[in-house]
Amino acid sequence: MTLKNYIGIIGALLVIAGGMMPMLHIPIMGNWNYWDIDTVLASIVYSIALLSLIAATGNKRGLLRFCGWTLLFVLAFTFGAVNFKVSNYFSFIPLKKLASIATKMIQFRLNGWLLIASGAILMIIFPGRNKKDKIN
Repeated sequence: MTLKNYIGIIGALLVIAGGMMPMLHIPIMGNWNYWDIDTVLASIVYSIALLSLIAATGNKRGLLRFCGWTLLFVLAFTFGAVNFKVSNYFSFIPLKKLASIATKMIQFRLNGWLLIASGAILMIIFPGRNKKDKIN
């Protein structure tokens, strides 16, 4: 195995570790990781991370890069959905000031988000090209 394979494995492990770290802090309920936010999206992220781990060990650089892009897309979709849900979660409160205060109490924990993004970026950038793909 080469260094590029090990970097792909590290990227996949960063994605798995980032999914287990807190991503949201809700005052009464505590910290939420990816699984607490949405089980379907968490299963998609963990399956893609497992697929990228297999791709990194099997020297499938194209598949590893595809998994990285897919993970970034799913992460951006999740971030947008969570941001939308947080901003509209207290819309039933008739007093707008009170609703905005309640919305500000929910905090994003960036540790998990950044670990998943950095693992996906490692999968995209570092696999490089095969020797056959280079143009002479």
